[in-house]
Amino acid sequence: MTGPEPETSRASSILSYAILLGGILTIGVALYMVVVSYSSLPYWDGWMEVEYAASGGNVLSPAWLWERDNEHRLILPKLFLAADLRLFQGRQIFLLASILGIQLLHLALLSWSMRVLGGWRGALWRTGTGLAAFCLFYPSQWTNFVVGFQVCFVLPQLLATVSFVGLLLYWNKSQQHPEKLWLTFLVLSILAAVGAAYSLASGNLLWPILILAALYLRLRRAAVLSYAITAVVSTGLYFYRLNLSSRWDQPSNTIASRLVSPLTLLNYLAKYFIGSSTHRGMHAAEFILLSGLAIGVIVLFPALAYIRKLRVFGIQLVLMMMFWGATAMVMAAGRAHLGIGQATEPRYQTIALLFWCSVGLLLLGATFFARERRRYGFLVAQFCLLVIFVRGAATASQPIGKARQHGFALNAAGASLLTGVYDPAQLKQATPTVDKTPWEARYLKANRLSVFAGTVPSELGKPLEDVFPVTSSGDCTGALESVAPIVEPSGPGLRVTGWAWDVKHQRPPSAIVVTTNRIITGVGAVGGWRPDVAAMQPGISISKSYAGYIAYLPEPEGISIVNLYAILRGSPPTACRFATK
Repeated sequence: MTGPEPETSRASSILSYAILLGGILTIGVALYMVVVSYSSLPYWDGWMEVEYAASGGNVLSPAWLWERDNEHRLILPKLFLAADLRLFQGRQIFLLASILGIQLLHLALLSWSMRVLGGWRGALWRTGTGLAAFCLFYPSQWTNFVVGFQVCFVLPQLLATVSFVGLLLYWNKSQQHPEKLWLTFLVLSILAAVGAAYSLASGNLLWPILILAALYLRLRRAAVLSYAITAVVSTGLYFYRLNLSSRWDQPSNTIASRLVSPLTLLNYLAKYFIGSSTHRGMHAAEFILLSGLAIGVIVLFPALAYIRKLRVFGIQLVLMMMFWGATAMVMAAGRAHLGIGQATEPRYQTIALLFWCSVGLLLLGATFFARERRRYGFLVAQFCLLVIFVRGAATASQPIGKARQHGFALNAAGASLLTGVYDPAQLKQATPTVDKTPWEARYLKANRLSVFAGTVPSELGKPLEDVFPVTSSGDCTGALESVAPIVEPSGPGLRVTGWAWDVKHQRPPSAIVVTTNRIITGVGAVGGWRPDVAAMQPGISISKSYAGYIAYLPEPEGISIVNLYAILRGSPPTACRFATK
């Protein structure tokens, strides 16, 4: 029930379409970020499955799926990783597409909840959907979009919302038709909570919230017992032989050393929720958080009335706020000893944005349904959202740039593996176990996985003209700036760096190819941020200055002519020589 339209409905309707468009554009920006920062190489924790498979393990074995990763049991995420490795050549595409799909499903579920459980229509529904899209896809959480392993971070958030929706549907249907059991919704809620718990450790926080909600809503005793019994069994199994003490076996990393003061926790939470978006100092973040809480206490009074009317979607929002707020506080208690700066990690922004999304949706509902000053309160809320969207658009280039640099570092490490020139400094940006990289790379190569799944491995050792048509040198420009020897025994060679530019298409080239006596012997990645190149070359804009490259090749023997070619996009791609060593 939306009630009568306010007098400002025309202006509110226009603003709602603008906010919805802003949310859709945010989805487009996230998709663009994923594409331009793509790398087929696993990152950090993503190598654990490669290591296990390379040692002869079965990535679908119950023992491996149950094995903990720090304090987490990642059964569901490991199934995604196994599917990527077994069915999609470990190229990360399936994982990245799954992350986008999960976020889109989460958006669809929230939008559906607004309409069905909240009775939202028209301008209110469009505004709420636009806000949810913005929060679910804003680039500040870039790590969770461009690292395939981070499926473990977005999946439990969707499952938590599914669990709350299942609980409320069960309650709502039981109120309307008490003669039926409605077990489908109860089972859905419980299974989603179990899935969240076995996707990330924070999913275990759902159980006390679900049990409290079941008691508050006065569900059937059998339903309350179902939640309680499942919680005990699931949590008991989760912590069975988890052996957390092995993480604290260093004298300098004892449990006592992890205890921090309440002020430190406040600082951590301030940075967690506010600091990464203000780009200001710690005191600014604290001030904004405390001011926001004070304003929230005042403004949320209408929202409490909205909840008291037992609008089902209002209850869902409160449950969501409880879960993501509890997640943040547990995170602060467990991580604050590592330093306040750690709170601004991009992966944590997913939780912060979802929390603020719940707060924003609650306030939108409160201002729209409030009887007094309804004509202006909702309009003001919409205007504030547009201001936030505009500021978000103005600052989005920063996380996108970080994502692109991350992708470039991984692609450069991939070039190191492809050529067999193992550069420890570059590989450290992709994996924490550089010493294991050579035999992991042999496994990937033998099974044509990850960077070895494409055409590049078969191109090495071939004459350049057999692979690429050669175009005029006037179609590209660039420079060879440094040549450094790599003396690693497992893979010696040369690392060459510089910049290259596709003059024909006015963009960085797609890749670098190195030839020795016209035979392809090396490859390189392009995408390093080089604003100095834009200053030197009038045709290169500062926004497109991702022209830096890193390439690798074995040490040439005897008298050799080494040429560097930029691979220009097209159909077919062409090679353009821009430097000679």
